[in-house]
Formats: sequence, C-alpha cells, structure tokens
Amino acid sequence: MTASVVDRLRELRLDAVPAMGAPAVEPARPRARRGRMSLAAGIGLVAAAAALGVATRKKAVAPPSVAPAAQAAPVAAPAAALVAAGFVVPQRSGTIGSQVTGQIREILVREGDRVRAGQVIAHVDDADARAALGRARAAQAEAQQQLAGIHFQRTQAAATLARQQALSARGFTTRASLDASAAESGMLGARVAAAEAALAGASASVRAAEVTLGRFAIRAPFSGVVIDKNAEVGELVSPISAGGGFTRTGIVTIVDMASLHVEADVNEAYIGKVRAGQPVTLSFDALPGETFDARVSAIVPSADRNRATVRVNIALVRRDPRILPQMAAKAAFLPSASNTGSRQ
Repeated sequence: MTASVVDRLRELRLDAVPAMGAPAVEPARPRARRGRMSLAAGIGLVAAAAALGVATRKKAVAPPSVAPAAQAAPVAAPAAALVAAGFVVPQRSGTIGSQVTGQIREILVREGDRVRAGQVIAHVDDADARAALGRARAAQAEAQQQLAGIHFQRTQAAATLARQQALSARGFTTRASLDASAAESGMLGARVAAAEAALAGASASVRAAEVTLGRFAIRAPFSGVVIDKNAEVGELVSPISAGGGFTRTGIVTIVDMASLHVEADVNEAYIGKVRAGQPVTLSFDALPGETFDARVSAIVPSADRNRATVRVNIALVRRDPRILPQMAAKAAFLPSASNTGSRQ
C-alpha cells in the first residue's frame, strides 16, 4: 500500500518552470485532470493509513476494564443521644511519701511494677530510730528487774510481818516491832505498784519506738501499679516541704488500675439527657477503630461555672489493659430504655 502511494505522488510532481523568454508549453487538459484526481486519491490513502495505525496503537495500550469493587453495606448502629469528650482517670491513686524525715536508703520498686497493699517499697535511713528502740527496750528490762526485786522484798516483808504477828500473839515481841513490820510491808506494796506502773510506761515506750521504726519502711497503702518514681536513693524525704527543692515529699506514685473510669464534661444544657446507668460507647484516640461498652456510674451534682459543664463518671463494663490513665476518650451516650419510653 505504501509503494503505490509513493508512485502516485511521483506522478503528480510539477514540471520545472521554463526559462525566461522560453515559450510556455501548456499541458494537455485531460492529463491535468487525471493528476488532480490522483492527488486526491493519494491524500485519502495516506489519511486512511494514518487512522488505521492510530486505531491499532489505541487498541494495544487500552487498559483492561476493571469491574468496580463491591462495597460492604454499613452496619446500622444505634444513634447516640449525646457525645462528649473526657479523659481516663483513676478513682484511687496517690503519691506515696514518708511520715518521717530522713535520707532514702533503698527503693525496692521501679516504674511499671505491680505492688500489693502493705508491701515495702522503700527504706529511709533508720539508724537513730533503731538506737531509740534499743534504749526503750533497755529501760523496759530495767523496770522489769526493779519490779522483780521489789516483789522479792515484799515477799520477805510479808513473811517477817507474819512472824511478828505470831510472836505478838504469844507475847514474845513488842507492839513497836509489829507496827514496824506492818509499815514496811505496806511500803513495799506501794513500791510494787509504782514499779509495775514504771514497767508499763517502759513497755509503752518500746511500742512507740517500734512504731516509729516501722515508719522508716515505706509501704504501699493499696494494690496498684507504680507509674512514676519521684525520688532517688540518697535524697532527703520529709512529710512536709522543707529545705526547698532539695527535700522530696513523695517517693513513688501508685495507681489502682482496677479503679480506672472516664470523666466526661457534658454541657449543662444537655445534662438532662444523661441518666445513671445509661449505656455509653467509648472510643479512644490511642485505640482507633475500636469501641468499648460502658455505663454512667455517677453524675457529679455540681457544675463548673467557668465552662458551663457537669462532670459525668463513666465506668467500663470490662477492663482492658490497653486503657491507661490520662488517655483522651470520646463518650457516645446511647438512648436508654427510660429515655425512649418518655419520648413515646
């Protein structure tokens, strides 16, 4: 096809222009008509060939048709009556400090450790307290010995008085000797009572020294997880802020993970839509795409006049270890059965 087109174009070339003064030769009319017809036919053939090539290229590179993917039908969920933002907070948490002033000798826990109620978590230097307990126990032992000696003396005086009474009945002793024995026996009875009181005081001092010594062992007041360590070994700790920034008032912070709940701030204009026990769906920024069942546990009977909100406590139906304190949460309050019945 291409060779025939070239041959036709060669037949249609124009003759050279004659030189100046040469007689012009007029071609025959029938040949000129055939030339124009051949030129038109050639142009048509070139256009047809070009169109055929473009169509072939388009057919070769056309991408295969892809059927649209089927979309899953959305699952219908109950519409939320109200949505509020809040944070995860523990109902029970605290920074554990010391009841005495001293230098931290040992810390037995680290951040993330679980502790039991009553478990020792740190020791404060207790050398002075141990010395005081030793002195108290020594005084207690001395009081016990004094009481034992006075008891022995009283027993001897009682025996002497009995002999004097027997001799007096027979007339072998004087009234003065009998009175002296009775007076000594009575005095020793008073000394026994005093010694017993002294022993009781010494025993109380021992118990007080033991209690004071026990305060140098810092114990967990409740079971939980250590989330922060506020002091290090060698630092001073005190129950009150003393010495500026060089004295710590807390050693570790413990959170009871079983008491985690969500505190949401609800605009006071919509607090009427919230009821105790109302079902709630919680979602967390840290756990995208997941929701958790919860219920309204309490509505705090006080409003924040600066923000015009009321705090609502929301309890999780099932505890999840991934939910941590201070996480941001979004609470969707679902319509409860009581609310639905009132609207009907």
